Amino acid sequence: MKPLRLAAALAFALVTPCLAQTPMRGGTLNVAMPDDAKSLDPTIQINFTERQPEYLIYNTLVGLKPDFSFVPELAETWDLAADGRRLTFHLRDGVTFHDGTKLDAEAVRWNLAHRLDPSVKSPSRTQLADLIASVEVTDSRTVAITLKAPAPSLLGMLAQREGFIVSPTAATKYGDSFGLHPVGSGPFIFKEWVQGSRIVLDRNPDYWEPGKPYLDHIVFIQTQNPAVGVPRLMTRELDFIAALSPTDARPLENRAGIKLARSPGNRWMSLQLRWDRPPFNDPRFREAIAHAVNRKRMVDIVMNGKADIAEGSTPPGLWWFDPALRSYDFDPAKSRALLADAKLENTEIAISTQPVALYQQVSQLVQEDLRAVGIKVTIQPVSVSEWYPQLIAGNINFLPVRWTQRPDPDGLLTYLFHSKSAANTSRYANSEVDSLLDRARETFDQAERTKLYFAAQRLMTQDLPFINLFFSIEFAAMRDEVQNYVWIPDEIPRFREVWKSAPR
Repeated sequence: MKPLRLAAALAFALVTPCLAQTPMRGGTLNVAMPDDAKSLDPTIQINFTERQPEYLIYNTLVGLKPDFSFVPELAETWDLAADGRRLTFHLRDGVTFHDGTKLDAEAVRWNLAHRLDPSVKSPSRTQLADLIASVEVTDSRTVAITLKAPAPSLLGMLAQREGFIVSPTAATKYGDSFGLHPVGSGPFIFKEWVQGSRIVLDRNPDYWEPGKPYLDHIVFIQTQNPAVGVPRLMTRELDFIAALSPTDARPLENRAGIKLARSPGNRWMSLQLRWDRPPFNDPRFREAIAHAVNRKRMVDIVMNGKADIAEGSTPPGLWWFDPALRSYDFDPAKSRALLADAKLENTEIAISTQPVALYQQVSQLVQEDLRAVGIKVTIQPVSVSEWYPQLIAGNINFLPVRWTQRPDPDGLLTYLFHSKSAANTSRYANSEVDSLLDRARETFDQAERTKLYFAAQRLMTQDLPFINLFFSIEFAAMRDEVQNYVWIPDEIPRFREVWKSAPR
């Protein structure tokens, strides 16, 4: 069988890769990165921005193209058994980790077994354990995964966080502090991490891909939020900033020496509710909030009118997008009627918000809209580094949140909405949704999977563990010298292929 491929028709604006020029070698790329990084160990990593340096330090078994299709990386080829229950990877020869140890089939097996070990408490464990029955080394370059059932989402997982391969020798040596001493096989080697200041990576002179990387160094400069870095980009202290809202990016439009790359617009912005706790456990209260929020006004204000309103969690262009799906319309009168029926008029709630301009703006607009129907909302600050741990711990009931898309819908929909998922922090539980997601996970028939995901998304949208807002438009801003930057649909900036031309 040929290597399994996933095709997704995506349309989005890119900075066109600079293919007509010969890449220049050398130089340092200074990148602004939000100051929420806690660990560079992908086994335990949870914060989104930590993956920017991780994609440089580590390799995955398979890679992702800008259309979410798969390409070889550590695995040159892979085969799927006819019954869909055994996935075999044939590894690239001659790859070594930064500590000089060999990256072979046993290293891959160790990585998967390490994540699956309950005592390690990896956030990836639940997803992998749901799919993987065993991992077997058949020879030094071949590793086979036996699946509990057909699992079309696994390849996409192994192209992302779950597939980062760390040095077993270094992980054993450093133990719990490995996240501060990361060792992989990627194009850049970890040099230093000055907490709250910078993460420095150096070019790997022994990288397995001939001629790469092009840069000598990449420095991630930790900043409180992306907008703080805008003046530093103008003065050349920084070369690159991602996650700029349309408002953040406005001072950079048509500015000499700077170019903007619009994101694919796939990041799903929503309001997450703690579905099992009062007053959110009353469906009338959830629906009242949904009818009270003016999403068009929100998009006009925070996205400069450029983003699509989200009827569900999936943006147009992906095969699991349902064009017929509709969420709750803006209807304050209906909201007030629902509150009266539930005897929840004048309810007081808190919305937890990170010190990030977009989240703060969304929270303020939600506060205004809910106040108009009689719900008093207090904005409760939470730090960038603590919001997700607090959410996992069950200490947050209501918040604005963004999620990026995954190469397969199982990677996001099951992760967030299945009642048995450890990442289901809304505590949403619908046995029919569980059944639909389970059935979609176990077949490779895309037409059948489409029907199942459409049905599941209709129930999720109706039940409101999340209130859909919009698909956020963001910009990466960079100096003109930065070449060959391309967005991937998960919107995690990648710099493996980037190079710098001479200053203009």
